[in-house]
Amino acid sequence: MTQHLRTTCPFCGYHHDRITPASREEVLPENGDASMCWSCGEFCIIDNRSDLGMRKPTRIEQRLIDVDERVIHMRASWKRAKVKLQ
Repeated sequence: MTQHLRTTCPFCGYHHDRITPASREEVLPENGDASMCWSCGEFCIIDNRSDLGMRKPTRIEQRLIDVDERVIHMRASWKRAKVKLQ
């Protein structure tokens, strides 16, 4: 289920107005959850203390993100979708 959540990607500055979970379960985003930016494909961390609503991952978080099989598949799917849209 898509949730309305206004955030800005700390990598590319893209403004998001909603977030959709990658699983079929209804999940509300929480601080510390990772979220992929549709514009640049980078993974950000939800952080309601940040003015952007998201922040860049720490080095440790980035290492965990980079080896996560779900992330690897999501990035590959994102790249294929971006190529088709161009």
